[in-house]
Amino acid sequence: MKRPLRTWLVFAAALLVALTVMVFFSAKMLQLERSIAEAQARATLEESVRLALWRMDSLAAVLQTRNDARALYPGNSNLALEAPAQQLRITEQQKFQAARNIGERQQREALNELINEQSIATQSASPPDDRPPPDWRDLEPTLLQAIADILPGASLEPAPIDKPGDPDPRRLATIPARLVVPDSALPRFSLPWNTPLRTSLMLAWACIVLAAGAIALVLASALSLGARRAAFASAVTHELRTPLTTFRMYSEMLASGVISDPAARAQYLQTLVAESDRLTHLIENVMAYSRLENRAAPRALETLAVDHLIEQALPALRRRADQAGVTISIDADDRARTLRLTTDPVAVQQILLNLVDNACKYARTDITLAARASATFIDLIVSDRGPGLSQPADRAFAAFNKSRTDAIPGIGLGLYLSRQLARNLRGDLTHRPAGASCPQSGATFALSLPRGV
Repeated sequence: MKRPLRTWLVFAAALLVALTVMVFFSAKMLQLERSIAEAQARATLEESVRLALWRMDSLAAVLQTRNDARALYPGNSNLALEAPAQQLRITEQQKFQAARNIGERQQREALNELINEQSIATQSASPPDDRPPPDWRDLEPTLLQAIADILPGASLEPAPIDKPGDPDPRRLATIPARLVVPDSALPRFSLPWNTPLRTSLMLAWACIVLAAGAIALVLASALSLGARRAAFASAVTHELRTPLTTFRMYSEMLASGVISDPAARAQYLQTLVAESDRLTHLIENVMAYSRLENRAAPRALETLAVDHLIEQALPALRRRADQAGVTISIDADDRARTLRLTTDPVAVQQILLNLVDNACKYARTDITLAARASATFIDLIVSDRGPGLSQPADRAFAAFNKSRTDAIPGIGLGLYLSRQLARNLRGDLTHRPAGASCPQSGATFALSLPRGV
């Protein structure tokens, strides 16, 4: 009991460690996925901000230059419109190329140089004027309208001149204002349930669960098989020790002449014969089980009548029934007796002997061997009038499984071995509960064999 418990504790500890690692790994991966999505959303927002700053700087420069030209040439509107065009040679393509090649900060510096050059050129072309510079707030509606498609809800606020080495990334280069972006401008980054990462994690969890279930099933089967084999080894040792002890004691008594009464000697000899039959039956079952486990080639099949098959097995069956003090009767209809089948008589005799041996040990009542024929099978039915099975039929056919009555000798291999031998003969061995087809109480087993030609 301690060894299976220790094994299950080790399995539970290993499973707990594996699940803990998977939970930690899954949480970290989901957190990383969310961080990446948030970073992508913020990168998209920053791209929109850079584009908005570029639009507003370009538009503000053009508007300021146009206002200066109108003030310089108040009587010629065409010249006022032509002058800024000649002075301002910064095309959108040039700005976009500058943004791609030299980066944001260098773009701002280059743009400032161009704006300063234009301002100097404008001042040199116009007479000195004491007019105050135009207020940038007059340009604010036009500038915000230019970026409404990419940054709705944005606004401008006054901003001081950039400090050396610490420029404001959202300050405009042409006017002393900075762009204010609302929180609603951040793109939403809700993730679907079937992202590649989440799909991979779900598959990994499914594999972990299936692997844990498979390992638990294999472990339970191995522990159960180990327990049954340990019980089998103990039962075999006990079953071998009993007849060997009887052999040794009775043979020594007969050899030493202690038993001089002929009747007592005959009884002792019958006991030795019975113990030899019991030992032979045990050894044959173990050897048959070994052949089944090693998948040895079956013996040669014979074609014979059902009546002849029963006659071959009947002496061993009656001898076992006589040892238990019960009788065995044959109930075979005429049609079934004459039918022929192709089978292994030795395997059939071993199956019937196992069934009769179980009836002698557990029922201790008269036994009936019946033969019935159907369209494709011949059924050899062994029934008794005892208490019946003390456990479910499926469990009774398991290997190394004994009855709850521990006092009854046996190794728990008879029914399992008999069913496997029957299936190797292309038939089957089944338990028939009491009912319409089996009105008598007790245990009833039917060996179904395929009919021959």
